[in-house]
Amino acid sequence: MTFETFIPARSRSVLELTGDAPDDFETSQEKFLEIQPECEYTVAVELSKVKGTFDTILVQSPFIGTLGNKLLVTLIKRIAKHLKPDGTLIFTLDNIGHADNINAILEGKPPKFRVTITQNELQEAIEDAGLNVLRSLNAGRGVQVRKQIAELAKTELAVFVYIFTAYKSEPPKKTLIQTLIGESTVCAPSRVHMPNSFFMTEPNVFIVSSQVGKPYKLFDREQFEERVFINQRMCFPSFAVGLDFFNVLREKEILFISEMDDHPVLWEDDYKKTAWINFRAVHAIQTSTPYLADFLSQFNPHVTVFANQLRRLPPPRDFDDEFKKKKTVTIFFGALNRDGDFMELVPVLNRFAKQYGKKLEFKILSRHNLFDAIESDNKTFIGDMNRYDGQFIPYDAYEAAIRSSDIALLPLRDNEFNRSKSDLKFIECAGSGAVALASPIVYANTIQEGKTGFIYRDEREFSNKLNLLIKNKNLRRMVAEKAYAYVKAERLMSQHYEERLDWYRELLLRLPELTAEAAARVEKFVPQFQQEIDDFRARFLQNQKAQQLKQAQSVEGNSNGGGAEIIIPE
Repeated sequence: MTFETFIPARSRSVLELTGDAPDDFETSQEKFLEIQPECEYTVAVELSKVKGTFDTILVQSPFIGTLGNKLLVTLIKRIAKHLKPDGTLIFTLDNIGHADNINAILEGKPPKFRVTITQNELQEAIEDAGLNVLRSLNAGRGVQVRKQIAELAKTELAVFVYIFTAYKSEPPKKTLIQTLIGESTVCAPSRVHMPNSFFMTEPNVFIVSSQVGKPYKLFDREQFEERVFINQRMCFPSFAVGLDFFNVLREKEILFISEMDDHPVLWEDDYKKTAWINFRAVHAIQTSTPYLADFLSQFNPHVTVFANQLRRLPPPRDFDDEFKKKKTVTIFFGALNRDGDFMELVPVLNRFAKQYGKKLEFKILSRHNLFDAIESDNKTFIGDMNRYDGQFIPYDAYEAAIRSSDIALLPLRDNEFNRSKSDLKFIECAGSGAVALASPIVYANTIQEGKTGFIYRDEREFSNKLNLLIKNKNLRRMVAEKAYAYVKAERLMSQHYEERLDWYRELLLRLPELTAEAAARVEKFVPQFQQEIDDFRARFLQNQKAQQLKQAQSVEGNSNGGGAEIIIPE
């Protein structure tokens, strides 16, 4: 197991102390450098040979797992001297009571983990060394043990490793970022889960997310000093519901953000019938493109653009090896709901398929009708017909398909919805070494023509540039390498996630002012929806009374004295 996801992604200097680790021990160096390529990452067996200070120090279990309390406290103090004032210490501790350990001992074999201290003893030692423990987590894996062992054990048998993060100086405010996810499959991975995973590496930042329709709860200031609530793409069913939502968050003094990364034009009727309250009754809006920001600013002046980024930088392509193998030239197309954009290219692609024969290969991730339209025997459908009619596969498989292709087609017709799209597909292709041949819509703002990719504006230009790329492998290599360098330098989440945190904290400082502005934006629409609001509040009170009655009946009818059912409103 590696621990790169616990290291603050902004870290430009990391020390990993491994101690006398087993031969099969894997450090976190390689995977963290994919997240933060600019980091100077040092792996050391002994502390005595370490010089300088670091943003993050990762102390692995083999380095500390067999020390007594006094020695352990002394060592932690020595380690902390190499930590920058605002740096983070991460400790891992293999669980001495893991089922694999117990089974090995009972079978007369050496224990799997070389540890003699427990989770509590390590935490006490960290605190005795004068550090603040900010987070205590554990990672587990499923195990099967004999019933007798389970009954005797006084520990978590499935816990594989305990993880502590500690801070040298006074920790920052405890912050919660909570998200209500309206679209979980396509947009949430890049717009919610990815930034959340980076936020969690920061000291005292905590994450909660839930899907629309699932229970959730709001937290008070006593639990978290700073609280941010993000509504991701959930359209309120009525003005009254949106107003009630805003009032609850206002009462709890929670920063309310709307996250929107597609043009609302497709759902315009739903938004109109609620007076666009999704964007008026929030303190601010975050979106993915300047075009969207311009549109959304008519409902709320506080709009900020956070462009889409890559979570990690894939390893560079070995073009020398690929050229030696003399493989066919592979053209990739993969997109969701872009049938019309792609079909315009099919006649040209079919001419090339006939011209180049087996020298040209196609990989298609889309609806099967687009795949069927390509008149070639040398084609592969890589979609999953059980998900979105073949348009969706796991991200690793999607990335592998791009990485095994030479040219990626990125067509977008000129319409209101497409103009609001982000350039995410270009940076995904650039990160995996496929040269983009793209429409000017969206991509002309990012792609440097002939340097990091190619733009086509009509069928003739598409045909000429595609033919050039098929024939010229050295051109493909030059452009792919420059596009890869661009992503490495500018388009990784590790380079941008702090901007979001800083923005949230700036807004929190202005919360009373922003709340007053939001209330003023919404209140002028209240007369228009007054009857709807009155009906909603009447239903709410009726439901509240029904819940209270149900709870009372549950208590009275429970013969063994159990507590009442807890109901969290959706």
